[in-house]
Amino acid sequence: MLKKYWHLIFPVLMLALMIFIFCMSSQPADDSSLTSSRFAGFAARHLLTNFREFDAASQAKIIEGITFIVRKGAHFSEYALLSFLGYLWLHRIKAGGLIAFGCAAAYAVTDEIHQSFIPGRSCELRDVLVDSSGALCGLIAAFMLLSVLYCLVHKEIQQWGKWR
Repeated sequence: MLKKYWHLIFPVLMLALMIFIFCMSSQPADDSSLTSSRFAGFAARHLLTNFREFDAASQAKIIEGITFIVRKGAHFSEYALLSFLGYLWLHRIKAGGLIAFGCAAAYAVTDEIHQSFIPGRSCELRDVLVDSSGALCGLIAAFMLLSVLYCLVHKEIQQWGKWR
């Protein structure tokens, strides 16, 4: 029975991810910042061995810097995964990669427009560029994965780095 519906796995995962992105973008700025700074604080306390030795102002500055990285990293990864899943779904059609990337980039634009209606949030070109960069990297990763799997399944590589 699973074999009958396997082709629906990627679009369903994409839809779930798009809903997740929409929900995260629907958070007011204060809630979104709190979520990111909590994660950044957790990371700082557990990854920086001497974090507790700094004074409160220095700790706050470190957490602020990590928060920025967390926020942009989340943008990048969400859209990398969206494009990755899109390419895995559409790779058999001629312009599958272009469609997967285009849809992810278009969703990034609509997400930023959506954020402009949320209290304290704004529509930023920088975030669209970060999201689109993530989408491009996700597309490349999916292409590489499928290429390696193809070579392994069809035994097209005689020796690593040498093609038949």
